[in-house]
Amino acid sequence: MSKSIVETEKILALSRLFAYPQTAPDKQDLERVGMEKAAAEFQDGGGLEPLQAEYVRLFINALPETPCPPYGSFYLEGTLMGDTTIRLRDLYASHGFHTDEMPDHISVELEFLALLSMASGLEGPLSSPLSKIPPQAGMGEARWGWSVGESIDFLLDHLRSWTPAFLEQIEKADQGGFFGELSKSARNLLLA
Repeated sequence: MSKSIVETEKILALSRLFAYPQTAPDKQDLERVGMEKAAAEFQDGGGLEPLQAEYVRLFINALPETPCPPYGSFYLEGTLMGDTTIRLRDLYASHGFHTDEMPDHISVELEFLALLSMASGLEGPLSSPLSKIPPQAGMGEARWGWSVGESIDFLLDHLRSWTPAFLEQIEKADQGGFFGELSKSARNLLLA
């Protein structure tokens, strides 16, 4: 299996694990991101309700404030639905990608990065200089005139500009351990 496929699978796994857990986390997703211990804990299907409660507390609603909003605009602009959100929405649309979630949600950004990575067909998508990559079928050249590779470069730079603070907040605020471990896995993949 090529490195690009492995990296893309890890990015997709992170995307799914940072989304609200409707079901217990997928064992393969957990193993892909190095969370084998958590994979064993969820194998019997238990632990979903505490995981959902911790997700809500960390990322959606807690008093006096949500400790870890999963939105880039919060860390970059101090607000939700800022210019960052609009810019990402436009980038996604230029590649034919649409989402019902806020465009700067960590899960959405990671999913889009994985889709761009698949479209590029590159080896080592997180470590290669990608701006010279021609657009591939399905993703096309963005209306901004960016190739798939240039869009990947932009998105990686964007993610790396706000995720360190986000991941640090998770590691400080997580009470159950799962999301702190997920944060460390994300840090190893995105910021290494």
